[in-house]
Amino acid sequence: MSDAANGISFQRPATWTRWQPNRSNPINGGPLIYLSTDPLLPTCATAPEASPNPPDARGMACDWPLTSLSPNGVLVSWVNRRILAPLPTSGEVLPMNGNSARLQIERPGACDAIGADETISVLVPIGQPTPLSNVAVVACLRGPDLATTEAQVRTMLASATVGR
Repeated sequence: MSDAANGISFQRPATWTRWQPNRSNPINGGPLIYLSTDPLLPTCATAPEASPNPPDARGMACDWPLTSLSPNGVLVSWVNRRILAPLPTSGEVLPMNGNSARLQIERPGACDAIGADETISVLVPIGQPTPLSNVAVVACLRGPDLATTEAQVRTMLASATVGR
């Protein structure tokens, strides 16, 4: 199904819910969109039509918007990293946002904190004249069917466009 928020449009499975992250202080960067197969903590995110919660005392949105992924669960976080960073030159090439991105896959990676078996991360090419970006996607996947959930994440990433 088609979806969009914060200048980002993409296709996602109907089983994934889009959540609105808490506000964050722009100086810190923070999440732009959450997509998840699991309900998120109400202290971290709200339904798309609701007003977002204010940032925490550190000016952050939330460390992790859920405590644990369900089996075959997915959590995708679109994040503003605030500072432009060079696009990676290693990793699998994936067409994204009219350019090429590089997938970084770790097992389990940082998403181990919420019980995930795999972490997929990508720095999104945003059309800068130099190969830099401040928009990242981190996807946390839990098995046992990692092949299916990874294919869904790849399809979502390939369909994504970020406003320029």
